[in-house]
Amino acid sequence: MADESDVLFKEIEEDLRHDQANKLWATYGKYFVGAAVGVVIAVAAFQGWKAYDLQNRQAVGEAFAAAQTLVSDKKIDEAITAFAKISTESGGYSLLARFRTAALKSDGGDLTGAIATYKSIADDDGITTYYRDMATVLGAFAELDGGGSPNGDLIKRAGMLNDATNPWRHSAREILGLSSLKSGDTSKAVEFFNAIADDATSPPSIKARTEEMLKIIDG
Repeated sequence: MADESDVLFKEIEEDLRHDQANKLWATYGKYFVGAAVGVVIAVAAFQGWKAYDLQNRQAVGEAFAAAQTLVSDKKIDEAITAFAKISTESGGYSLLARFRTAALKSDGGDLTGAIATYKSIADDDGITTYYRDMATVLGAFAELDGGGSPNGDLIKRAGMLNDATNPWRHSAREILGLSSLKSGDTSKAVEFFNAIADDATSPPSIKARTEEMLKIIDG
């Protein structure tokens, strides 16, 4: 009888842990996804302009600036169309336009379109690995933000970036932690968040988010 009671109590504890993880995700998950995406997009914009701004024709640069103005004017559909046209050009503005298109779709709630655009960048062999991995990371966050499985294709691929030599390893760990939390595995989520918190090389923004999430989980 004692053994059966132990099993029953363990099952109840596991259900409670799973329920707690789901409640934590429902309450805080999207906030942390949004914060993470904002930082990655900022890095993307900086790195993109730094690498490509001086390498493109003036006309394409002006078209890109005009598309940005459409965004500022809240003409999002027109901006997406403009960026889509720029993405057919050669050079760095094409890549930037693809990232901007995906970001605008995501911001507008078209997560399916955003994920597809990020995936097309991640699968493009003509793009350097750094930017393909960045698209994988952003696409994984979009998958987390959606209502689908916490084990989406790009989430799995982002998990493979959790390598000591990969510059996106910290974002990969954050994605793995959020994915584990969304799937109800709190202990696994804590493991990934602690890996970020204990890593001296973790960017301050990511470390701050994960330390906050650990506090929420402990609470």
